[in-house]
Amino acid sequence: MKGSRGRGFEGSSEMMKRRPAIFALTFLLFFTSFALAQKDELLKHPSALSFKPLKFSPPEPARHELKNGMTVYLLEDHEIPVVNITALIRTGSIYEPEEKAGLAELTGVVMRTGGTKAMTGDAIDEELEFMAASVSVGVGSQSGSASLTVLKKDLDQGLRIYTDIMRYSVFAQDKVDLAKKQKEEALRRENDDPKEMAFREFRKVLYRDNPRGIFPTIASLQKISREDLLKFHKMFFHPDRIILGVSGDFSPQEMLDRLDKLFGDWEKASEAVPEVPVPGIQQGSVNLVSKDVPQSVIILGHLAVPKNHPDFYPFTLLNFILGGGGFNSRLTAEIRSNRGLAYSVGSFYRGDIDYGAFGAYCFTKPATTREATDLILKSMQDMRGKGVTEKELEWAKDSIINSFIFSFTSSHQIVVETMDIEYNRLPADYLRTYQEKISKVTREDVERVAKSYLHPDNAIFLIVGNEKDFEKPLSDLGTVNRIDLPT
Repeated sequence: MKGSRGRGFEGSSEMMKRRPAIFALTFLLFFTSFALAQKDELLKHPSALSFKPLKFSPPEPARHELKNGMTVYLLEDHEIPVVNITALIRTGSIYEPEEKAGLAELTGVVMRTGGTKAMTGDAIDEELEFMAASVSVGVGSQSGSASLTVLKKDLDQGLRIYTDIMRYSVFAQDKVDLAKKQKEEALRRENDDPKEMAFREFRKVLYRDNPRGIFPTIASLQKISREDLLKFHKMFFHPDRIILGVSGDFSPQEMLDRLDKLFGDWEKASEAVPEVPVPGIQQGSVNLVSKDVPQSVIILGHLAVPKNHPDFYPFTLLNFILGGGGFNSRLTAEIRSNRGLAYSVGSFYRGDIDYGAFGAYCFTKPATTREATDLILKSMQDMRGKGVTEKELEWAKDSIINSFIFSFTSSHQIVVETMDIEYNRLPADYLRTYQEKISKVTREDVERVAKSYLHPDNAIFLIVGNEKDFEKPLSDLGTVNRIDLPT
């Protein structure tokens, strides 16, 4: 019996040794059978795969309005004990005097660092760090923002600091001086980056004779005083010029009570926000920044269809197919993949209210500057003359619709997008109808807007590079305007 048990044990041991091999063989046979059954799908190129359309039904933030005119959007999200607050303020550098360009940006910076009537800027930093909270303030070209992220348990203290910064900033002189010095240093370094400098100079030409084309200089910064920041803040920071969005772990009624207590006695603005004209259409021009750089920077473009126009949707698809869609777009396929002339090439389009801006760009070696430029022009002309294919259109639609959905991965993103819609006076159903309007665009629509809004023959060119290394002169494109960089 012992011998029998011994042999049985040895047999079991041998079987155990074989089990991994048997399992692997079984799995391989199963996987092979499955693969053969699915071979048609597995062998497809990723671009040929099809999926069910993604459905997009984001929650809608609740809209409220305080008695002083402040608009408030609330969206509960109890997943984590955090509250996010963002204010969108109707202000911007478009309202600052040209001789004091940079005033709006400095106002946003020193609001955050310069302290309030209750606390110094350094004390605010210490308090926020202790709470693991953050506050940021910024003023851009056409809007300002102020944001707070705070744990639910510290909400009252975080809101108090946030409110003080919004309402009672004192703009301490030492912080004003520091912000000006930091901005001056940033301006000195800006011309060392050919790409950043090129897009700045392109915007100057595109928005010539318009506040959107004015940028700060060291000379304009030196004219700005602490009193200028106080006046700018007093002029633009009022409750009826603010849309406030709150998302996270809170009770809506309790939040409204808090906000009314903190902001309720803030007075409305005494006058309307000044009107700023939309940019005017510029005549085509060739502009050169002569700079000895290893790569030429090419930008060409013009004003385009605005966001609050039905043709915004077909032009969005046009731009995506031309150069905004990455590796599968025409500019990338032709100039990068087929010709090997550039690592980075593409197009951009921003639809704004009452105007839009379109452009194409390429970074290439000096000896192929004109070749790359000519290829961009040809691609634009082909878009006007030959239109797009049904395959290109369907690819662009699917890509835009899918990426649009994934732009809303958090409740606060939904709140901010909703605020932005109201700020820009877009239709309230903009988010809900975006996918449908993109999906309904036809080839005829794209071809029509290409002929109406795409103007390669009247484009503004901005080229940064060493012209002695260009294979052909820029003068073939038109009279060359040479730009001297600001100091």
